[in-house]
Amino acid sequence: MNLLLTAVNTQYIHTNPAVRILRQRLVRRYPQAEEQIQIAEFTINQRDDEMLGEIFRLHPRAIGFSCYLWNIATVRRLCAEYRKIDPSAVIFLGGPEVSYDAQAELERLPAADFILRGEGEYAIETLYPLLSRWEAASLEETLRIPGIVFRKGGEIYANPPCKPVKMEDVPFPYTEEELKSGRILYYETIRGCPFQCQYCLSSAEKGVRLRPLEQVFRDLDRFLNAEVRQVKLVDRTFNCSKPHAMAIWRYLAEHDNQTTNFHFELAAELLNEEMLEFLSTVRPGLFQFEIGVQSANPETLRAIRRPAEMDRLRAITQRIRSSGNIHQHLDLIAGLPFEGFASFGESFRQVYEMRPHQLQLGFLKLLKGTGLYRDAGKYGIVCRDTAPYEVLETRWLSYGELLELKDIEAMVETYYNSRRFQKSISELEKRFCSPFVLYQTMAAYWRKTGAFGQSHRNEQVYELLWLFFRDELNPSAEELEGFKWLLRHDLCLHQKPRRTEENIAVSLYLPYRDRVSAFYRSGELMEQFLPGYLGMDPHQAVRITHMEVYPFDPRQGLTPVPLEGARGSGMMLYDYQERDLEGMACCHWIAF
Repeated sequence: MNLLLTAVNTQYIHTNPAVRILRQRLVRRYPQAEEQIQIAEFTINQRDDEMLGEIFRLHPRAIGFSCYLWNIATVRRLCAEYRKIDPSAVIFLGGPEVSYDAQAELERLPAADFILRGEGEYAIETLYPLLSRWEAASLEETLRIPGIVFRKGGEIYANPPCKPVKMEDVPFPYTEEELKSGRILYYETIRGCPFQCQYCLSSAEKGVRLRPLEQVFRDLDRFLNAEVRQVKLVDRTFNCSKPHAMAIWRYLAEHDNQTTNFHFELAAELLNEEMLEFLSTVRPGLFQFEIGVQSANPETLRAIRRPAEMDRLRAITQRIRSSGNIHQHLDLIAGLPFEGFASFGESFRQVYEMRPHQLQLGFLKLLKGTGLYRDAGKYGIVCRDTAPYEVLETRWLSYGELLELKDIEAMVETYYNSRRFQKSISELEKRFCSPFVLYQTMAAYWRKTGAFGQSHRNEQVYELLWLFFRDELNPSAEELEGFKWLLRHDLCLHQKPRRTEENIAVSLYLPYRDRVSAFYRSGELMEQFLPGYLGMDPHQAVRITHMEVYPFDPRQGLTPVPLEGARGSGMMLYDYQERDLEGMACCHWIAF
């Protein structure tokens, strides 16, 4: 039976572990059918015609689609169109987006034959032999398959759910070839979540199941041996079991290959002193943490059943940051109950002051099966009818305010999360009563000047920040000149300057060219600042480093520059072979 398990991802670099796990289960149970069970992966950016053509050329007799918020619209179109091309094919769906209200989904999509709801590992093994004669299978046979909702004789039947899968029965998803693909790989050691967050589908699950550690260690070895660039663990709360988390962290630290990065979703308040002390010792870049704060409003947190001690959370995130070795992402959600525009601004301020490497501003998605979906009327939450069911307004937040938050999110992504503007943004922060007001004002400036909706070269984004400083903050001419140099420093920290716009194109290089050349010829200076490059051809060293002459040390912040002509105060040496967790080049100030 030719079976095609199909995933439609958001980007090519992503992978879908679900279709791989189902394939591995089937191959383990039916080894003789290995060649007949295939996987096809696409992205939501591909044309429907392209995807349909590729599916057709694989000649499947049964097609399963993995369904999520981001791809359900695409999957529905593909199902409907493929049914026209091959009326005899068996088409089925699975995944979180169709599991909760499977009967309604099947009614909505007549092209689909059945839906695999919930965890599908056990059901797929029972189903596979039946796929070759789906139309001829009796009602009695089909009713014996747990975990499916199916169509038969014009009627829709919902079978009882499958029992939860034992974590030791979940196969490792990836082949050796896939491990070396360079794509982001996903892995799970836990199913279930101990929390009851009302915006999350995991709140509907009961209990937590852990994968046996000896299996986890074997799986991690495969990632490490293949030197996978990044592994994202999809465990909802990785550290819900402290012994489990510590055992895995210690194993990764002891077997570190100096290359692979592991991403974890954490509840920071569950980290104890032993864990924090250990985490301070791991290699920079080995771990990356995503911590869902969601809100700092106590009433909001109670409504969504997400316990949080903000003081403890603040202390823990700052403790992790002080070690300088773990990249932290902190998340906020706009559109939650009791969170209006001003309240969200206060939540933003509190999280921003924790100085995460990434501050993710998300917008509530009203997922079927969650507590907030059930209580939407109670809270006046209005959302889109189509996936991803994003909030439009609430009793506390108007649609116009939500649009303004979208603009603010774009500014945070551009000027904070990119980590390319740290000195210049730090200077701007001093001139506003709160960071939220800073980004709100920047967003209003972009909207006023028509900068939104346009494609900007990298250097143009620096130019726009200079124009914002000039037009909105009424600086002196000397401050305006000094701000150019902060922007140039921010640019040089990430790349060798190439083309720049008018207002960050100032360079003092030519009058000091001889000093720069002398540096690369001086063995003593090279040994002091670039010991790893000793003996290298100076021309090669120039290609992988950069020297910029400044009228002041830009690391110290803004210094007004006299307009009669800037003179060099020193040189900043940027080493692009040595970068920190945020991608910034190692730099050295060499005063004249």
